[in-house]
Amino acid sequence: MPHEFTTGHALSLLVVGLLNLALAAYILRTRSRHDVIPLGIFLVGIALWTIPQGLLLVETDPAVGFALAKTVDSGAVIMSTGLFHFAMAYAGREDWLRLRRLGAVYAITGAWVVLTWTNPAHGLMHDPMQFTEVLLPVEEYQNPIYWVYVFYNWTLSGAGIYVFFLEYLDARGSDVYHKQARLVLLAPLIPGVANVLAFNETTAINYSVWGFGATGILIAVALYRYRWLDLVPVARDRVIDGMQDGYLVVDHKRRVVDLNPAARTLLEDDNVVGSPIDTVLPECRPLLDGETREVTITRNGAVVDASVSALADDRIDGFVLMLRDVTEQRRAEKRFQALIENVSDLITVVDDDGRVTYASPSVRPAIGYRPEELAGEFLLEFVHADDRSDAAEAFAALRDGPAAETRFEYRLRHRDGSWVVLEGVAVDLLENDIVGGIVINSRDVTERNDRERELERTNRRLEEFAGVISHDLRTPLRIAKTYAEFAEASAKADDFRAVSDAHDRMERMITSLLTMARTGVTLEEPSPVVLAAVVEDAWEITRRDGATLDCDLDLDWSVVGDRDQLLHVFENLFRNAIEHNDAPVALRVSHLGDDPDRGFAVADDGVGIPPEYRELVFERGQTTSEEGAGFGLAIVRDVVEAHGWTIDACESRDGGARFEITFDSPTA
Repeated sequence: MPHEFTTGHALSLLVVGLLNLALAAYILRTRSRHDVIPLGIFLVGIALWTIPQGLLLVETDPAVGFALAKTVDSGAVIMSTGLFHFAMAYAGREDWLRLRRLGAVYAITGAWVVLTWTNPAHGLMHDPMQFTEVLLPVEEYQNPIYWVYVFYNWTLSGAGIYVFFLEYLDARGSDVYHKQARLVLLAPLIPGVANVLAFNETTAINYSVWGFGATGILIAVALYRYRWLDLVPVARDRVIDGMQDGYLVVDHKRRVVDLNPAARTLLEDDNVVGSPIDTVLPECRPLLDGETREVTITRNGAVVDASVSALADDRIDGFVLMLRDVTEQRRAEKRFQALIENVSDLITVVDDDGRVTYASPSVRPAIGYRPEELAGEFLLEFVHADDRSDAAEAFAALRDGPAAETRFEYRLRHRDGSWVVLEGVAVDLLENDIVGGIVINSRDVTERNDRERELERTNRRLEEFAGVISHDLRTPLRIAKTYAEFAEASAKADDFRAVSDAHDRMERMITSLLTMARTGVTLEEPSPVVLAAVVEDAWEITRRDGATLDCDLDLDWSVVGDRDQLLHVFENLFRNAIEHNDAPVALRVSHLGDDPDRGFAVADDGVGIPPEYRELVFERGQTTSEEGAGFGLAIVRDVVEAHGWTIDACESRDGGARFEITFDSPTA
């Protein structure tokens, strides 16, 4: 018995169709067209299938009824095609999304639409009928071709629902993706089941048309509640199968149940599904047992880092083993490690507190410490006290300021107690996940700086020599030339004596210049020198009638130095005392205070040196004696400084001159 339909039924179908049509318009307007065009086709097909059926329930005009019925038939095949297309796009089935296959599907769909609308001309689909007050009227007047049409629609719809079902299974346990997949599956499944039940007459009415109302509601919930099409589940073959990292899914019985192609390339056997992990990857068993968080294994010549993540929900539990091929990374690490460990530069890494976390092997030849001895130590504690404040400020600016690097030159304490000058650059890599510290690249420039200072001294001496030659030697030479002319004219003895004195002065100056050139620059081969013996030899060379020397130095006391150069020191100090005093002088050589390691002093009881001249006496060419060349004390200063000592001029306790030599470095 035909079911009587009311205006309410008609309105409900209109609402269902309009809901799906509105969803189609919204999705096409707000989402990427490439992703949602097939979904829009599916929703438009629903609207074309439901709205005309609602109108057919109240329409009595046969011509209008025919157009509405043909729209229903067209909507059905469009809806099925859109559902199939959207399922393939949703699941990423690229083989079905190729233009050739997808174009064939749409071509067949277009052919069915044409065949439906031209049915009055050929009658292949169904016989003529009344198109009023009958729900799905074509079902009562079908011909064999119509059943092919129905089979085509059901095949496309069934294939789409099946693909959604597979995606639902893959999405289990993924929270929001799982809920999305469930709604996407139910949306076409509900009207599909209703259609099947009506077709085999299980239900008197075909509720599928109203089932599409549920389709629209479920899609709306997926859009707004679970951000569907914003968080679309990414297809397995696009992500998991395309991952460079391998993964294996292991169930609670420790059996491999799934793996991707990247994992297969790391295993010797491709057919591992169903095999126990103890057979496939026995090295990974500690990961599954919770004994460790990561292991490194070797497979097929590749170095692999393996880690594990637990999988569990209300029904299942298992693990995912992630396998990352780190062969190239390890090779690069070894290469850079070899570079760092074999360069002469010092590579040091400190944390944000300034503690050493790494020191390269080159630290040992540079400052005498083994790398492990520096680990955990504050680097600033090894910096010279005079440089420490500058180093601390630079470190703080590098750590907290805008600068990403800083250059430096500081003195660092060697293990033997000496000081090494290091030059380098520090780079802030505290935010680097791999380094996590400040990297300091430095090199020993002690010898370079010594050479630079020696070059500066040499250049200064050359300038002084040039000044002496151009000025001081010219004066006695000019005097000698003048008195030589006088002597030729007068033949007086005084004129010849003046020429001889000028030549003697030039000879003394040349001797002093040669002494300056040969001493006081560097110590070639320093060795222990007994100073009392040097004093005795120097006195034998310079002693004068009436002058006396008292040496209070211990007879076996020695210093590290150059004996020949130290001999020049005492010669010039003794000669300076004798030549700058008219009366015979008494000289005394003694230790500084009670500590021999402090230094020594040479004093006399002569007229002394006025305070205002005590700083000038060490300058070259400075003399108060007519016979002096002004180089003796300059030579003394150069030799003393070459030994790493200092010299000062002061007053002796007898009012004469006193020269104190202070040691700034070990003497023996």
